[in-house]
Amino acid sequence: MNVGFIGLGRMGGGCCSNIIAKGHRVVVYDLAAGAMQAFRGRAQLARNANEVFEETDVTILSLPGYPEVEAVNAGFLEKPVQGKGVVDISTSSPVSSRRIHERFKAAGGRYLDAPLTGTPAMAAEGTLVVNVGGDVEDYTYYKPLIESFAKTSHYIGPSGSGNIAKLVSNYLAIMYEALYAECFPLAEKAGCDVAKLFEIISDSGVNCGMYQNTVPKMCIRKTFDRGFLLDYCLKDLSYFKLLFDEHKAPSLLLDAGINLFKLGHALGLGQEDASAVAKVSYNNLGLDV
Repeated sequence: MNVGFIGLGRMGGGCCSNIIAKGHRVVVYDLAAGAMQAFRGRAQLARNANEVFEETDVTILSLPGYPEVEAVNAGFLEKPVQGKGVVDISTSSPVSSRRIHERFKAAGGRYLDAPLTGTPAMAAEGTLVVNVGGDVEDYTYYKPLIESFAKTSHYIGPSGSGNIAKLVSNYLAIMYEALYAECFPLAEKAGCDVAKLFEIISDSGVNCGMYQNTVPKMCIRKTFDRGFLLDYCLKDLSYFKLLFDEHKAPSLLLDAGINLFKLGHALGLGQEDASAVAKVSYNNLGLDV
């Protein structure tokens, strides 16, 4: 299978390398010249995104968000689509994914939303998990390709379902961070030994991997070790909000989370780790970080 790959960043670069290692012919494109050069000699370097689509059977997208995904697919849909496919591994909007899927199907193509669960290190190792939305027959057709860069994949349901699963997972993780960011600075302000409080709660039902990973760097060491960026949290929350808007339903807790991360962005924390959202609380409470 001739495979196209657009978006060779922290996640996409590792995925693409694994696809090449499995013996596929790959055509690549990225706006960043440096990212492209890393694949010289291993893949064909395209001049633009449309060239990738035209010269391959299936194109994998690993892009920043749904505006970029929509823009790239708009270009594809101006070309002959019959028999071609797109697998979008970006974290995108389910509403947008469904619109694009409908247009691809009408033109005789295949389209899957298949966002990734894992880290850049897992992308390089080929140990990601991929949750897929779209037509089940299309998932079956592309499953061997998907599992050439992932440990496993799961079919979730109709178009948009893969992105819904990813956004629900991210929403839960992000809102845990928001809860920790409010609770522990307040406890510190009130004179509580935060390290001891952390140990006590570790022995309760509240304990989980998220708690153990986040609270120490956020509220004990206060190192805010850089991983998933605060601005990415704000993006994912805004995509989840689109689902509530689609169904004309209120999103009360979500709105509070969005406002908290917007405050973090306004304080210039957007390119810091998500745990830096606690700095909003520290600032509000008059505590130094």
